[in-house]
Amino acid sequence: MPQFLIDLALPKTDTAVFIQWAVMVPFWLLVFFGTRRLSKDARTFFYGVAMLNLAWFAFRTVH
Repeated sequence: MPQFLIDLALPKTDTAVFIQWAVMVPFWLLVFFGTRRLSKDARTFFYGVAMLNLAWFAFRTVH
């Protein structure tokens, strides 16, 4: 497995984690505020994708 993918999945420093959070927070805000006019099924899908990403971030804090 390439080292880049390992570093992405399990960052060695807190700086890498903060950078990932800084990149994803605007995306999450876009999802939550940008999908208000979509159908309920579409909103549920986009919220689920955002929650999966958030769960992945939370899981990585264990390391």
